[in-house]
Amino acid sequence: MLKRLLFIAILISMGFYAKSEGFAVNAQGNKQMGMGHVGTAIRLGASSMQWNPGLLGFMDKKYEFSLGGSFTFIKTEFTGPQGKEESDNPIGTPFYFYSAMKASEKLAFGLAVYTPFGNKVEWGDKWSGRYLVQDIDLKAIFIQPTVSYKLTDWLGLGAGVIIGKGDVELNKAIPLGNSDGKATISGSKIEYGYNLGLYIEATDKLNFGISYRSGIDVELGMDDGEVEFSVPQPLQAMFPKGGTAVTLPLPSSLNIGVSYEFNDKLIVSAEVNSVNWSEYESLDFDFENNTPALKDQKNKRDWDNTLIYRLGAQYRMNEKLDLRAGIYYDETPTNKKHYSPETPGANKIGISAGFSYMLTKNLCLDASLLYMEGEKTTAYETSKNTKGMYEGDDFGGEYKNTGWLPGIGISYNF
Repeated sequence: MLKRLLFIAILISMGFYAKSEGFAVNAQGNKQMGMGHVGTAIRLGASSMQWNPGLLGFMDKKYEFSLGGSFTFIKTEFTGPQGKEESDNPIGTPFYFYSAMKASEKLAFGLAVYTPFGNKVEWGDKWSGRYLVQDIDLKAIFIQPTVSYKLTDWLGLGAGVIIGKGDVELNKAIPLGNSDGKATISGSKIEYGYNLGLYIEATDKLNFGISYRSGIDVELGMDDGEVEFSVPQPLQAMFPKGGTAVTLPLPSSLNIGVSYEFNDKLIVSAEVNSVNWSEYESLDFDFENNTPALKDQKNKRDWDNTLIYRLGAQYRMNEKLDLRAGIYYDETPTNKKHYSPETPGANKIGISAGFSYMLTKNLCLDASLLYMEGEKTTAYETSKNTKGMYEGDDFGGEYKNTGWLPGIGISYNF
């Protein structure tokens, strides 16, 4: 039963890297979110440094700032032998802040602070999967210093360093005959990565962009993760408090985009994100204090590389108002042979809309709304899996994920 503790490693990884499939969401710019998260080949101000650092050198103003956030209303339904059950999640509040300065006609600097994942999931202590998870609180903050250089009037290069801090706390029940015990798992880690970007204005109307975000190996040592148990005194020797260690290869991402200005009012952008999830071959977990009931584990995953397809449009109604809309399709990387309830992945669709309104000459209000829905996915009874993490637990059923994300922010430039 303690094998179930291993799923915390996946959740930590989602806290560090939230661009690909899972139920993590990009909420790092209201302008981009209103257009289905396109941003690699379209100039949208200081927030562009997160999508493509090469765009920053094409700033129109000396200084640009962007601040905002979203409210996440996420629901997961599980249908199993006991019928339909739902998570009771509080509202999440991911945020972002971007500041950029044009040091010269060709050189620009920027700083980004954002939360690629920040959510709390609460199933409660009575649901049928309480031995997998009762509640989990994930928080992640990325800090990204960025530099961009405009090589010519039509070509820009950029690079950013990522400093990411993730925190997690999870509570789950432990079956103890006629009663339940409790396990609390927590961890915190700072890791580093980078992103690179290239932006090309091929013509007055046609633009291309390409960016690469590095993979990050999150190495949780014994000092970074901790497991603590609440069990009766006679059983405490079997459930020792101690550290945990695991190495998680988080995937790299290659993003290619194109945008086209049909006229002075309408611009359309399309984008493909290729996520190298095949790096995630196995989840190996090392406990500091082993007992006959608490042994180190190796768990096969063999995930596949995935593609995300995005399409967005912006329409200028007048000098003050811009309207936006977008759609995307996100593939799941999960392997059916090793499917497990810790990550009920599914192909999903997102539909978004948004606008920007100029309150003053320099101050702009940005807003967006995103709806996401995943395909209903069947998790096989785990006893039928091939040596899966929960082999023998007989926990299977159908998962369905939906979410609404309204967002609001401001942009200021001078």
